[in-house]
Amino acid sequence: IKAVDKCIKEKVDFIIIAGDLFNTSFPRLDNLKSVVSKFKQLKDLEIPVYIVPGSHDYSPSGKTILDVLEEAGLFVNVFNKGIVENGKLKLTFTIDKKTGTKITGMLGKRGTLERTYYEKLIIDNLEKEDGYKIFIFHSGIDELKPKEMENIISQPLSLLPKGFDYYAGGHVHIVEDKQIEGYGRIAYPGPLFPNSFAELEKLER
Repeated sequence: IKAVDKCIKEKVDFIIIAGDLFNTSFPRLDNLKSVVSKFKQLKDLEIPVYIVPGSHDYSPSGKTILDVLEEAGLFVNVFNKGIVENGKLKLTFTIDKKTGTKITGMLGKRGTLERTYYEKLIIDNLEKEDGYKIFIFHSGIDELKPKEMENIISQPLSLLPKGFDYYAGGHVHIVEDKQIEGYGRIAYPGPLFPNSFAELEKLER
């Protein structure tokens, strides 16, 4: 709620959520009510929200509360715009109407099982697209992983499509903002809710 209030106060053009909007694919009703209320406020203010499902949002059945909220027009799940062609995954861009920003992204799955999706991803159309582009992802990246997280399953940077202006990362609880040659600016904002006292002290949230 505080994060949304801050976005409204700063008059952002749009909001990106890189997975794990909820801690489960079917959240408690009281949590759902709070989230729907804030997203309705954003919708009324014409501040669009773009998301990908995270490892907690994901459901093996493919059915989650995210589908219901998207159907209600509260946000756009950019991963849902993808299609399968000859056994390969082809992502398409969602274009933000106000800024013209082109947004796409990859979902996250438990145990970093989304890696198989990346390995089947068609990247030519993504890398050749012109304009300002954002890629949303929910995975740890080997090259950006801090030493204290060396045992966490992650994937190599090379699996991400190149040439995007901004990569919005989720999943790992780190704060990182780095420009990487051949890719662009890769940012992890850190968690809104630290899951340990160590994180609470480190992130000062």
